[in-house]
Amino acid sequence: MKKSTFLYLVPFSIFIALITGCSPSSESGSTASNDGRTVIAAIPKATGGDFWETVETGARKAATELGIDLKWEGTVTETEIAEQTKIIENMINLGVDAIALAPLNNQAQRKPVQSAVDNGIPVVIFDSAIDGDAHSSFVATDNVLGGSLGAGFMNDKLGPKSQIIVFRYVQGTASTTKRSDGFVKAAERAGHEIVADPFSESGTLEGSKNVVANTFERFIKNGKLDIDGIFAANLTTTLGVASALDDLRDSGIQVDLTFVGFDSSKKLVDELQSGKIDALIVQSPEKMGYLAVKTAFAVSKGESVEAHIDTGVEVVTAERLKNEPAIRTLVGLK
Repeated sequence: MKKSTFLYLVPFSIFIALITGCSPSSESGSTASNDGRTVIAAIPKATGGDFWETVETGARKAATELGIDLKWEGTVTETEIAEQTKIIENMINLGVDAIALAPLNNQAQRKPVQSAVDNGIPVVIFDSAIDGDAHSSFVATDNVLGGSLGAGFMNDKLGPKSQIIVFRYVQGTASTTKRSDGFVKAAERAGHEIVADPFSESGTLEGSKNVVANTFERFIKNGKLDIDGIFAANLTTTLGVASALDDLRDSGIQVDLTFVGFDSSKKLVDELQSGKIDALIVQSPEKMGYLAVKTAFAVSKGESVEAHIDTGVEVVTAERLKNEPAIRTLVGLK
């Protein structure tokens, strides 16, 4: 029987790639633009979830307005530091015009950022800070302010010397560390006691909920969760706390406390409106993605930009959702 040749086994697109020295392109493209358009790489902490999908919406809006090519590529979860480093290195090899990066770790991504700059590719950091000064600008929420706003709200609701648990996110994430530290400092200054402040065991909802549930076990006394307040540092930890509290209520444990979370989603807004959450400290992720890309484009053209661009933060309550259209829009309600 006559054997098939190699060419019959290889799809035509791959064959063309082999003879031209290129690989097949993906949706975002595999090389920098060759049509003269500016190419900006936007690298988020993750590509799934309400928060990062909203950041992407803002980033793509900016790209459309500017008429540029946007390469949006990130890891699946917010703990894949080595994989994010590979993405940065790949963008350097592709020769993009600028990079907008939300670093997974403030220390680990310092060298890759420096490498990009050394190769003539300016870098704008967004969402979470990074060590060093190689980057051109930092586009983010004032996370210390966000944490202190949460403490201020809780202080108004609680009596003096209340006991509070802070649920932090994974270690090495600068944004959530600043939020948690900002909350702790403001709460302790007001005379409250932080009785626990554990980190999440992973970047997943399951990892956060496990830590929350295990922490709660230490504070259940006589059929009641014996704490006065909870602060959760980001979307994942807030969802983890909300789910764990629902489990306690379903099992007959009494829950009577002030709960302040960070970020928003449909579920969290529903729980805010139902009274299970007292307040959410909400960023503007769409604005963040939009300004990150706009700023990266500006630095790619040699323009001067501000060293720090604040994207804003709000204390969202059920009352504000009811009475303020701008706050409803911020959390995605009509």
